[in-house]
Order: sequence, then structure tokens, then C-alpha cells
Amino acid sequence: MKQLFNLKQLAALIISSVLFSATAFGHGSHSHDPISAEEAQVVATKIANQFTSNDAGLGFGKLPLNWLDLPAEQSSMHKKGKGYYIVKLDNNDENKSLFVLMSITGEVYDANFSGEFKDLK
Repeated sequence: MKQLFNLKQLAALIISSVLFSATAFGHGSHSHDPISAEEAQVVATKIANQFTSNDAGLGFGKLPLNWLDLPAEQSSMHKKGKGYYIVKLDNNDENKSLFVLMSITGEVYDANFSGEFKDLK
């Protein structure tokens, strides 16, 4: 039987689906206007919530359930660059921080635990 997707294509499809859905849930308006730092923190928290039920293929698998509903004071703007935000979500139970890279319009690009994103200027 012929495979429709190879493993890399399937992983890319899953990542695209998760990140697209994150953008859709990111903020109420569908414009391409910049979002505030506070709105970016809300988007990042929603992404962490989604990562508890879906493995986005970003190398860390599904997040434990204690990443659900992190208090607002556990999120902060880690870095604001030209055209992007990096939001830091602190999970005190895990003693870890998740960093979410997104455009200034709320489109999520990547997430990791290091806060370093390759080729980011």
C-alpha cells in the first residue's frame, strides 16, 4: 500500500495545523494589525494549553497538564524585536520556562525551552 505522507511530511503537517489553529485562536480580530504585549502573552498561554493535548513536533512532545491555565503573572515579555515577540511562560511546578516566538500580529512560529531561535535577528 502506498503511503500518502512520509514521516517528515506528516510532522510538518501536524506542526502547521497546530500553529495555524494557534493563530486562529490567538486573538479576536482577524486583521493583521499588531497585538499588544499583553495580548501576545494571552496567545502564548493558549499555545501552552494546546501543547498539553497535542505534540506539535517541536522536540518536547506534549506538555504535562500542569501547563494548563498558568496564572497571568507567570507570563512575561522576554524579548520584543523587529516584527516579533518572544513570550516567556514560567511553570513553577516544572521549574521550566517555555518560550513562544510569534509575529507582532500573533502568528505563532515556534516554541522551546531555551529561548534561543535559530536565524532570529
